Amino acid sequence: MSAAPDSSTEVIRLDELTKDYPMGDSVVQALRGISFVLGRGEYLAIMGSSGSGKSTLLNVLGCLDSPTTGRYLVEGTDVARMTDDQLSALRRTRFGFIFQSFNLIPQITVLENIEVPLFYQGCHERESRRRATELAERVGLSHRLRHRPPELSGGQRQRVAIARALANDPGVILADEPTGNLDSRTGIEIMQILDELVIQGRTIVLVTHERSVAEHAHRVIHLTDGVIDRDECLRQERR
Repeated sequence: MSAAPDSSTEVIRLDELTKDYPMGDSVVQALRGISFVLGRGEYLAIMGSSGSGKSTLLNVLGCLDSPTTGRYLVEGTDVARMTDDQLSALRRTRFGFIFQSFNLIPQITVLENIEVPLFYQGCHERESRRRATELAERVGLSHRLRHRPPELSGGQRQRVAIARALANDPGVILADEPTGNLDSRTGIEIMQILDELVIQGRTIVLVTHERSVAEHAHRVIHLTDGVIDRDECLRQERR
């Protein structure tokens, strides 16, 4: 069974959040009045058709983009009041990112890709190597440490991406279509890793268009044209 979310410990709060993009003489409203609260250890899936605002919402949550209006609080702190350096530190320390296209550096090894976030944290080389090796083993890649991304399968690349996302021990994992480029069997294996992270206490927000993937979550938010159409709670008794 998945760990139950700690609703008493608020990690993320969005209040009437909007995001607009200027397009010539007009404005596209990507997000329109989004409000929800996410507790520590919660597992949230975001679903919606293409153009519904899923990826925009995930980018705002990860402080990769800023809202136009409304409030976004991370552990009670309004990100709008943060400096660029503070936002950068927030992204490095509080969030881990998993992308559909993996976003690995093809010229360096599995071990070195996992070490990238630790380099930016100023981690000592020996400790960085130990941590990266431990994470590679954790996702089942101890036999691929010296390989480069082009030598790996899609599932192995996504495992590297998950290990890299965990390098700085973030509390929140943000995953954009984590199984989108994978076959069904490999997708199931990746979701099992994410499920295990929730059991260990991580908070996960994932964007997906697949209902079977969303059903791993505690809760599903359905977006339509930048608005929350439905906020659905799921029971997780089968795990």
